[in-house]
Amino acid sequence: MPTICRLLRLPPERAASLIAQPGDLSQSVESAKIYTDVYRYWHAIQYLLAQHRPTSPAATWLSLGQGLSTGTRDVPAARVLRPEEVALLDSALRDIEPEDLIPHYEGEALDQADIYPRRWKAWEETFDPLGQVLEHYSFLQSFARTCAAAGDALLLYFVFVDDGSDG
Repeated sequence: MPTICRLLRLPPERAASLIAQPGDLSQSVESAKIYTDVYRYWHAIQYLLAQHRPTSPAATWLSLGQGLSTGTRDVPAARVLRPEEVALLDSALRDIEPEDLIPHYEGEALDQADIYPRRWKAWEETFDPLGQVLEHYSFLQSFARTCAAAGDALLLYFVFVDDGSDG
């Protein structure tokens, strides 16, 4: 069961309310109407962004905004990015094309860096994990752009999904 990162678009007033009342997290997730996800590739996306442009807000996108829950090794804390933080992330991501991340990918290096789900090298034998990371990075780019253009907040929410795999 992989841990996936859902990206949920929130109106600014809902984000402010959620920051004030983090206990409403489940309700906010259930009521979100516009969302996407970066599946299990969230950590690799951040790793590659950090390798490519270490001082960019994109390099720390998983820790931007306000934490709403307690994270663990495999399930980071849920976070809400206010509209101005979404605009900052969008600006940083616009300057980094998926192809820019290719030179920074090496399965063994991701495994050694303890990048979730810690089986990159093994995956290379059965499918193209880099292609999946780049595709899901483009989803992050697009969704950040959409939220920023609307002046909305962004909720990062991590959840286990039973897809029949081990991670």
